[in-house]
Amino acid sequence: MLPPLLKSGGYNLPDFDPLWAALSETGLPICFHAGTGKDPRTASGNGGAIINYVVHAMNTVVEPVVQLCASGVFDRFPKLQFATIEAGAGWVPYTLWAMDFGCEAHAFWVSPKLKEKPSEYFRRHGHCSFETDPIGVQNRQWMGAGALLWGNDYPHLEGCWPRSQETIASWSEGVSRDELKQILGLNSAKLFRIDVPAQFK
Repeated sequence: MLPPLLKSGGYNLPDFDPLWAALSETGLPICFHAGTGKDPRTASGNGGAIINYVVHAMNTVVEPVVQLCASGVFDRFPKLQFATIEAGAGWVPYTLWAMDFGCEAHAFWVSPKLKEKPSEYFRRHGHCSFETDPIGVQNRQWMGAGALLWGNDYPHLEGCWPRSQETIASWSEGVSRDELKQILGLNSAKLFRIDVPAQFK
């Protein structure tokens, strides 16, 4: 159970530094699942299921990502890695742009002064998993193909099993074979330190 201070604050607080230090030392990434920080079943009534999915589940990962990338955490813990899980990737390009714009437009109030743009911290430390997200894949130049982690999310409703091959075909047009291998498994294997047989590399 988190102390009251952490309940009211975010991952930008220095109170989390011992956790970041431990994760850095072990090489384990911190993962933020869709719905992080709130009950994703908040909305009811007309449109409730869609509101809950888009607003209260998928987009909740934006806050912890911005908290980490804007607060100097990665200046202090350069080995720390993170991933957003089952929250898609299409939000990443806009978020990277908005963080950099905010850092520049509000520079007078920005604290601490970062060594790099917030987007650069994401590109070096961040990853995002998705199931069916042509927007994120088509705009992968913003975060790099190395940040994308695919999964079929079985047995959830938004997952693509048993039509995974069809789903992959729906978002992979224009993706090179090497990028596809990264997205479909090699990126996850690297992040979570899973040994990959030579024939699959």
